[in-house]
Amino acid sequence: MRSNLKVITGHLAIWVLATLIAGSAVSSAFASDQPSAKADGQTASAATLSSDSNLLAAAAVPAALPTAPAASAAPAPASNGYHWTGIYVGAHIGGAWGNADTNVDPLPDAATFINLQPSRLHPDPSGIIGGGQIGANWQHNIFVLGAEFDISGTGMDGRQTVSPIIQNDGTPFPGNGNHITSHQDTTWLASFRPRVGVTLGSRFLVYGTAGVAFGHVNYSADTDFRPTGTENYPAAVEDTKTGWIAGGGVEVGLHKHWSVRGEYLHYDLGDKQVTVDANPPLPPFQVHYKWQTTANIFNVGVNFRF
Repeated sequence: MRSNLKVITGHLAIWVLATLIAGSAVSSAFASDQPSAKADGQTASAATLSSDSNLLAAAAVPAALPTAPAASAAPAPASNGYHWTGIYVGAHIGGAWGNADTNVDPLPDAATFINLQPSRLHPDPSGIIGGGQIGANWQHNIFVLGAEFDISGTGMDGRQTVSPIIQNDGTPFPGNGNHITSHQDTTWLASFRPRVGVTLGSRFLVYGTAGVAFGHVNYSADTDFRPTGTENYPAAVEDTKTGWIAGGGVEVGLHKHWSVRGEYLHYDLGDKQVTVDANPPLPPFQVHYKWQTTANIFNVGVNFRF
């Protein structure tokens, strides 16, 4: 019994000793961990304070140094000049006065054709003209170079009749109603013209122009010996003719897109000639007609420049 008690007591003593040793080790470990955690906490707090300080410093800089306003670009100086460079379209209206002098010549010659003296009629056509134009200008200093195409409808019409017919000996053909008549009318005109001009100030342009002209013209004439005679010599022909045109004008700029102008033009589409037989035929007698086709035009117009 006593030996058993000794054994139990010995084991108990060993357990208590082991427990004390283990507890001491745990306390020592806990104690060693405490400064590390405290140090870690202090480090984190220091980092937080450093970050906050940086943020405050960054926030304080703009407040302390206000940003200067950005320098704005100086506005371009306004130009008071009017520039003629560009493409334009426009319209015009005016009047035209033509020259359609018509030579009337007997064939084979006046001596043979005793009843008709060579003569000249003046059926000068006139009328309203109007249409449109398209062109382009290029300006260098005070000089303006350009080109323009225009097309116009016209009311140009002219007719002249003389009576009685004068014979080759200077006496009138006998009877009443005999006559010579000539007629000319132009239905449309067109031209293509280079232009050269100079500016007076910036808004006034004085220019000259010349180029090629086109026109559709109707011609007619008749030498009629009836009712005393039995013959007449009618002619009727139409033609699209080509010639030349020249003139000049003044144009005034109203706005950077708009201008108005006044213009004078003279054109010459050449002569038109035709020889006709008698009606009814009476060889060898014929009449030869020759018309001039020229005119002077005055017009005003407006242009829109792109």
